[in-house]
Formats: sequence, C-alpha cells, structure tokens
Amino acid sequence: MNVTNLVRSGPRIVEFLDRMYPPDLAWSDDETRPFAPPLRLAAGVVAVTLQISLLGTALGVAVALLLGFLGAENLTPHWVHHPIKIVLALLRSIPVILLALLFVAAVGLGAFPGVLAIAIHSIGMLGKLFAEECESVSGGLWEAMDSSGANWLQKVRYAIWPQVAPQINSLTLFRLEMNIRDSAVLGLVGVAGLGLWIENYRRAFDYASVSTMVIVTMLVVLAVDQASFLIQRHLK
Repeated sequence: MNVTNLVRSGPRIVEFLDRMYPPDLAWSDDETRPFAPPLRLAAGVVAVTLQISLLGTALGVAVALLLGFLGAENLTPHWVHHPIKIVLALLRSIPVILLALLFVAAVGLGAFPGVLAIAIHSIGMLGKLFAEECESVSGGLWEAMDSSGANWLQKVRYAIWPQVAPQINSLTLFRLEMNIRDSAVLGLVGVAGLGLWIENYRRAFDYASVSTMVIVTMLVVLAVDQASFLIQRHLK
C-alpha cells in the first residue's frame, strides 16, 4: 500500500471523471463522431449482453447440476467425486477473461466466445457450490430410500433435490448477476456487448459516450438484481 500515491491521485481521478461528465445523451449522428451515439446503440447492445449472460448461465447450470450431484461426497464413491472436484477446481481457476481470449482466438469475435467463456467458468463455480449444498443435507431420507431399493437417480430426485432446490435457485440467480457484469468486461477482448462499446468509445477518447454506456450497464445490473429478488421471493 502506498497512501502517498493514493492521495496524489485525487486530481487525476477528478480529471478523469470530469471528462465523463455530462453523459452523451444525443440521438442524432454527427460527422465528427467515429461511432453512432450510445443511446441509439443501447437497446441492441443490452440485448446482446443479456443473451450472452442468459445462455452462458443456462449452459453452465445444466452441466454444473450433473457434476454437482456426482461431485458430492455423500452421493458418490471417492473414485467418482474426487476427480470431478479436481476438474471443477481447474475450471474455476482460469479467469473468465482468459477463457474469452482463448475462445475469441478459436471461434472468432462476437457473442459466441462470451457464451462459452461464461458457461465454462460458471460450471467450475456452480458445480462446487451445488456439490457443497448436497453434502450439507440430512442423510436420513437417502438411507431410507436406499433400504427400500431405490436407484441412484430416484434417491437424488426425491431425497436430495427437495432439500437443495431453494439454494440452487438462489445460487443460479446470483451467478446470473455476476455473469452480466462479466459479459460487460469481456468486451475488452472483443466479445460483443456493452463492454465492447465501452472499449470502442474509450479508444476514441469519447468519454461522454463511455459514461453513457457505464450508466446503462449499471441500470441493467440493477434491473436484473431487482428481478432476481422478486423471483426468489416468489419461489419462497
């Protein structure tokens, strides 16, 4: 920590924020602009960002559910859950922006590499959390169904799922919020969405448009947060 540098940085921070004020709220084109006004692009860019986040989260949750059940110590033998936990640890150890760089190089620019990066990182994180939820449940119902001759899928469906479903729903919604923020950051490496246009305007030194896109990002995250709260309250 260097407190002196932090104190001295105050004027530079103020100068940077001053460049971003006021936000660019123009709608019409201007010949001096390298890009279209941010408000004209906002709706389409937000739609792409939400699509990346929703699809990436959906793919991640689908795989994480399977790996979470298989990776729980109380549901599978050691030779099954131990390798799965290692794989999940490796997946979440790779930064999402590095995954995006990999997939941009593999499949090209656009939304698709963002979906893949978010899905894989979500698998690593949610798989671990889902497994821990399964490990924390009461084993009495599992043992009762086991003694009655139920197979593994039946025991998971009727003994484990009712106990972990509320927590899994909550973790999924929380991860969706994180993925929306991540999808904005992934624009720095060429993934379509809000982050890409924030970077485009920054490179053009159009800080007023950067400010507009940042505000749009904040509003989208706030809206998703409120929607998640309402969904969780409804599920309860």
